[in-house]
Order: sequence, then C-alpha cells, then structure tokens
Amino acid sequence: MSVACTVVLPKIRISSQKSISPQIYDFLRKHITETTIVPGTTLSENALSEQFNVSRQPVREALMRLSYEGLLSILPQRGSVVERICIKELEYTSFIRGAIEKECVGNIVNLEEKVINNRLGQLKKILDQQRNIAHDDNLRANYLNLDDRFHQCLCSFSMSDMPWKTIQSIKGQMDRIRFLSLEGVSPVDGITDDHEEIYNYLKERDIENCQKAITTHLHQIINVHQTIVQKYKDWFTFDSLQAMSKRASQEDDSL
Repeated sequence: MSVACTVVLPKIRISSQKSISPQIYDFLRKHITETTIVPGTTLSENALSEQFNVSRQPVREALMRLSYEGLLSILPQRGSVVERICIKELEYTSFIRGAIEKECVGNIVNLEEKVINNRLGQLKKILDQQRNIAHDDNLRANYLNLDDRFHQCLCSFSMSDMPWKTIQSIKGQMDRIRFLSLEGVSPVDGITDDHEEIYNYLKERDIENCQKAITTHLHQIINVHQTIVQKYKDWFTFDSLQAMSKRASQEDDSL
C-alpha cells in the first residue's frame, strides 16, 4: 500500500554552485537505496519542491532519472511510486555488471606499469579502510560507500568513466539488497575477503582468476536474496515472491 509523501527526510542543503537536479537525485537515491524511503511510498513532485524549497522542474528531472533506473514508477495524476525489488532484474543486473567489470580488469594488459601500480595502490587503500571501518550505526552506509569505491576503481582499469556510470545507472535495485543484506546476512568481513582475493589476483596479473573471482563475488547477492525476501517480503514484487515459492517447492520435491 502506498503512503503519502510526508515521509520524514533529513534536510538537504542545496548548493548554489552546482546544478540542483543532480543534488536532489543523489539525495533521493541515497534514501531509497538505504531504505529510508520504502517501496510503495508515493513521492509528490509538489511536496518535494516545497520541502526542498526549489521549483518543480529540477525535482521532476530527478524523479525521471530515478524512474529510468527502475527505482520509481511515474504514474499520471498520482505521483511517483517507489518500486519493489524484482529478483529477475537483480539477476540481469548482476550478469551485466560482471561482464563490464571483467572487461575493465582485462584491459590491464594494455596499461603502463605506472598506471597499474597507481590503481593497485588505490585498491589497497580502500581495502585497508574496509578492514578498519567502525562497526557503528553508520556501518552499512559507510561500508557500501567503500564497496562502491572499490568497484569503481576496478572499472577505472578501462581508462574511461563510462563503465562505472553504466553500472551506477542500473544497480539501484542491487544497492537496496546490498544494504539490507548487511544487517546480519552478509558480514562485511566476508565481502572484504572477496575484495582482497580480487586485488591479489590483479596484483599477480592473474586476470583469468581475477575475473572468476569477480563473477563469484557479484553472484553472492543472488545467493543471499532468499534470506532477504523472507525477512522483507513487502519489499519485493509479487512475481518475485511467486518465483521464490515455486523454487522452494521444487527443492522440497527433490529431497
């Protein structure tokens, strides 16, 4: 059931030095993927423009961008509704993201040693930060920020910002699963271990095993979704719940 957009959000500080629409987009995307704004919530263009003290145009642009990413559905005369998570889309996203990241690290053979060492140094710095992250109330948000930085750095081996921008534009659903899974389902130490394995293969220039490690790592999100669905059923589409129920029934029949 949808709720009105009187959802209580933190204040946003709009910078006059930057375009307004991207700031609103970043703000809303963060609160959708970090589960402050739950699926089914209706976001009113008018209410948001009043809340942010801006015109409706930048709000409309931000909502359109979120709809392109599959995080919202824009309904005529009704506002924008935060979408539920679709498992099938999650699987497609994992496949596409893996293909992109593996191609990016494969480009290491075309890079100068100085560039490679620079990227490896960045990865190592992020790994150290992940190992030392504070296990406090901000753990999930802070860790996922470092997780993004790690994968963005992997994409930087392509020497282009297009791969990461492409991934960023399709992984909104995945980000919500990632955030939910860090609540006891996917301990951060295990994720960091995966990152370190990827880093070590890169450091050794073992691209084949590095790419295999990336595939295994990104598929973890698929492996944990069943536990997440059981805990947060209201967050998932009806088709996803049906598919999971059918899969569980087939597994029971095979025993």
